[in-house]
Amino acid sequence: MKNKNKIWIWLTIVILVILGAIGGKRYMDMKAQEKDYQDGIAIIQNYVSDYLVKNYEGIEKIEWQGIGVEYRNSPIHGGSLFGNYVDTDVKVFVTEDKYFTIHFLLTEETDYDSDLKKYVKLDSLNSQNTDVVIKGELTDAVRRSALKTDKLKFERMKKSKEGSPKTKVSYNLDIHELKY
Repeated sequence: MKNKNKIWIWLTIVILVILGAIGGKRYMDMKAQEKDYQDGIAIIQNYVSDYLVKNYEGIEKIEWQGIGVEYRNSPIHGGSLFGNYVDTDVKVFVTEDKYFTIHFLLTEETDYDSDLKKYVKLDSLNSQNTDVVIKGELTDAVRRSALKTDKLKFERMKKSKEGSPKTKVSYNLDIHELKY
């Protein structure tokens, strides 16, 4: 009887250790993936912030909103073939309280290089495309402004060689799950 109890105790311990190892491996894999996302989004945040500060005047503050991740895993079907949806938003302030938002997707601006084992900037993240996005969002902000004074505040922001050297930039690489 004593031997049977010892066998059950050891079997229970072995099963718990195996389950702990599997759970630990999944957790470590998820953390490694999140670190890769942070590295990729950092490329976007650094490029766009640097470009805005050096090429546009009339910007008071640039505030990044972190990294939004939609985990596309199904308990029945497993992980998505398309991967997770990863994005970052930036608020570009023209005054203390007037801003417009620009949205960037990780998969549109960077690509994961399997050889280097990291994200690299794509050619699509360039000055021409960035200018088009900024112009579109700025035009929308002007159009949505109800007051003439607000429209004038947004119109102060324009492309310029002087840039906005006194702009405060707030980077944010905190990951949050997107909820709809």
